[in-house]
Formats: sequence, C-alpha cells, structure tokens
Amino acid sequence: MNRREKIAAMLREKGFDAVLLTGQENLQYATTFGHLEGLVIITKEGDGFCYTDSRYIEDATAVMSPLGYTVIQPESSYPTPSTPQEIIDRCGIKTLAFEDSVMPVSRFIDFQKALTAKMAPVGDAFDVLREVKDEGEIADIVAAQRIAESALEELLPRIKVGAREDELTAELEYLMKKKGSEAVSFPTILLSGPHTSMPHGKPGHRAIEKGDFVTIDFGAKKNGYGSDMTRTFAVGFASDEMKKIYNTVLDAQKAGIEALEVGKRGCDVHRAAADVIAAAGYGGFFRHGLGHSLGLNIHENPRASLSYEGTFKQGNVITMEPGIYIPGLGGVRIEDMIYLAPEGKRNLTQFPKELMIL
Repeated sequence: MNRREKIAAMLREKGFDAVLLTGQENLQYATTFGHLEGLVIITKEGDGFCYTDSRYIEDATAVMSPLGYTVIQPESSYPTPSTPQEIIDRCGIKTLAFEDSVMPVSRFIDFQKALTAKMAPVGDAFDVLREVKDEGEIADIVAAQRIAESALEELLPRIKVGAREDELTAELEYLMKKKGSEAVSFPTILLSGPHTSMPHGKPGHRAIEKGDFVTIDFGAKKNGYGSDMTRTFAVGFASDEMKKIYNTVLDAQKAGIEALEVGKRGCDVHRAAADVIAAAGYGGFFRHGLGHSLGLNIHENPRASLSYEGTFKQGNVITMEPGIYIPGLGGVRIEDMIYLAPEGKRNLTQFPKELMIL
C-alpha cells in the first residue's frame, strides 16, 4: 500500500470524503515532492490532485505524475481558496478534512467561505500515519545519518585545545552540506567544558580546554528526512569521575535499547534507562525524556518519556539519548536511532560510542 492509499484508507476510517493538504511536511509525505507550493487533494477513493503554479509545474509533474497524481496549473496561475471547488464538484465531496494544526485560522476562513464542502479538522491522523516509516523513509533517514557520521569523522582531528565551539559548529555544518545534506535537521548543539551541563545549550565562542567534555548533538537531511545523533568526547584526558559519568550514560542507553520493543510503553522504556542512572547516584541529573521518533520533523511521536504511555509499533524509529548533566562540572549525552524493523531492532547509527579521548 503506497502513501496515497494509506491516506485514502484513513479518510474512509474517519468518515471524510477527502483531505486538503497545504502544510509542507504532509505535502512531502503524501507526494515525496519536497519543495511544493500549492494545494493537494486526496479523496477517500485514493485519487490525488495537485494544484501549483508555473514555478513548480514542470518539476511537480515529473515527480508526482508517476505516483498517480493529476498535476494542474490553475487558469489564475496561482491556487486560491476557490481552486479546489472543481474537484469538490467532480468527486461529490461533502466533507473536506484540513490540517487544523497547520492551517492559520484566517486561511481556514477563506477556504470555508469559498468552498461548498464542509471543512473538518483532520486532528492527529497524519501524525499517526507518519509514526510508521516505510522503506523509502528509512532509506532517507539512513542516508542522512551516513552523511552526518562522515562529517563528524572528518571533524574529529579539529576538536582540540583552543578550538572554539561556534567555529567547530560552522565547520561541521559545512562538511555535512559538502557531503550532500540539504540542511541541518535542527540547530547544531556543540558545547564544551561546563557548557555541556546544558542539554540544549547554544554554541558560543568558548575555546576548548584540556580535560573538557565536548558534546555534539546534530543531524543532516536527505529528501526532507532528518537524522539525529549525539556523541560526547573528552579532550586531552578524562578524570575518573568523567569516565564514571560517561560509562553510566552508555550503560543507561544500552538498557533503554534492550527494553525497546514493539508493544512496550514509552514510559517503561524510559524507566529502564533512568533506573541505571539513578542506581549510579546521578538520578537527579537526567532531566529529559529518553527519546523520540523523527522523520520529516525532528520530534515526532511515539516517545520514550515518563509522560508517554503509548506503545511502540513495528516501523517506528526512536532515538535513545540518555544524559547526565551536572552544573559547574559538565555533562554527557549519547544518542543513537533505533528502527523497530520487521526483522527486529536495528541501530541506524554506526558511529562508535565508547569513550574517545581526543
């Protein structure tokens, strides 16, 4: 079943005649076309229609027509709120779902005034569809991850005493772009020394000192799909306490990965890792959820956190990223992406994660 067919099945299940897509992420999910400006309508029978303007018509036709979409340039050149009416009339659409979490209220009002179909919120239906990745999505996530890993490998010799956080960040992002990344999947977090106690700190102009931890949380993008990994290194040497913190985080990640299974609740997987950290005496220093799904958005459901009681499904990709963060001293985070594949768990991250002293 292709994505358009999955969307049609969802529409039938929800009682919608069709759905109107305008948000970038769901447009790309439905069509695989990553920079479309326009409107897409998919009916409960599985018919797909795309309206776009002259800037995109040639590219959109080349990508979407082989997938079964009818690609149309409106007579007015640009799609307007009244453009979908011809499809509504042709297909007898009475109830038209829309992306209520994406579409601005003003635009919703314009569509509702211009169209005869009743506009109905689609809710989280697309979020649920996108939780389960198909083979093409996994291939894009893996391609992005290999770019990220190659860039980090090339950056390693430059992570040394005197190198500055912001300069290393710029170099890493340049290397990813040079190796084929469309963009960063989120703003790179590259921190050193005491800054590493901030889970989502912003890189500054601080110079790395001997004995620092350096934490790098970053990702590349391929065909709109992002990767996400974190590695922490020691520069020059690692004290006994630093080694204990690092190995505790690594053991916690291994426990989380072992606990991650189809049908398991997110909160239970989080606890498996958190219990390891607590047993080592650092329970108060793990201050975020263990992991999250990702794809077209860097943070998607399902999640591994204390507050998430939903269960994992085959096809989910989940990050496993425990951390210990001690203000004034520093912190460690280690992050891999785990795919709940049909044949079992598969770690999509290949970069080594034993402690490296650079």
